[in-house]
Amino acid sequence: MNLALEHWHIEVSSICTLKCPRCTRAEVPETLLNRQLTLNFFKNQIGESQIKKIRKISFCGDDGDPIYAKEFLEIVKWIKNINPTIQLLIITNGSYKTTKWWQELAKCLNVHDEIHWSLDGWDQESNNKYRVNCDWNSIIAGLATFKIFNKTTYTVIATIAFRFNEQHLDKIQKIANDCNVDCWQLTKSTKFGSIYPDAYGYDDLLEPLDQKLVANGHRFEREHTYISAKQRPGNDLKKLFWDRAVELNKTNEYPALCYIGNKGVFLKATGEFYPCCWTALRYPHNKKIIELAETKFNLHNTTIESIIKDNYWNDEFKKFDNHECRTKCIKSKLHDISHVTEW
Repeated sequence: MNLALEHWHIEVSSICTLKCPRCTRAEVPETLLNRQLTLNFFKNQIGESQIKKIRKISFCGDDGDPIYAKEFLEIVKWIKNINPTIQLLIITNGSYKTTKWWQELAKCLNVHDEIHWSLDGWDQESNNKYRVNCDWNSIIAGLATFKIFNKTTYTVIATIAFRFNEQHLDKIQKIANDCNVDCWQLTKSTKFGSIYPDAYGYDDLLEPLDQKLVANGHRFEREHTYISAKQRPGNDLKKLFWDRAVELNKTNEYPALCYIGNKGVFLKATGEFYPCCWTALRYPHNKKIIELAETKFNLHNTTIESIIKDNYWNDEFKKFDNHECRTKCIKSKLHDISHVTEW
């Protein structure tokens, strides 16, 4: 099996205005680099021919938020001009951008695209409990502006369940309804003390008391409440991912999601290429692959073709001895349609 290249997860910016406590920005601040990819990077290091081949780009950072890349609007316009049917997924906290900026973004996107506003609270005080340094008024104003100027792009309010909001999830869902988005997404996280006691302790005040709101295993789980009847983009890709999972399950190959494509190969804001965003997280257990990406697989110094054709992927990589591979990509989960089709 080879890396699936239809879907790219791109951290266009490692910059963020927020200080979320379970983000690597807060957990591993000593190795944080605030970087961003430019339009010229996309034109020269990725190129038009590659953009024409890619079917989906997820703009979300391990460390940052895509909307804080200075040339984000220009990058989106350039991509959509080359490949109008590409699916762009944008994940953002939504803070501090002007309504004019949101109007411009709304004009760039179309029916093939999807945007998520990450809201874990129902007002400034509650949302700030995890999304530290957020700006509620600009979030809501931006969302409302986007909805006025774009009627076709799929819109989602995405919420992580925490102890402080577990009794108030109905309030957030009401905001999703009031904002007229298409879907409310509830994420059950793994980043809690019951799963990682060495990191967060057994008395983790962020962890929901209701264990049904905590993911089973080492990968997050999501539930969707559909508000509109609008067709969510990407069903054709999900069928491709599911078919690959079925075929992969018939082989002795490692059950890696990077072979299926739903997680996407990951391009970091520093230009580093990784098989997925989990392997790029700046934790000590990823040191080996991070050092490789920093030196050998950095698009500032080499090409996509050279990276993909490197012998590493058919040799060292196939050991799958990385902690993230061992805990996230599991044979039994190949039967789980959500695990192998959802981002």
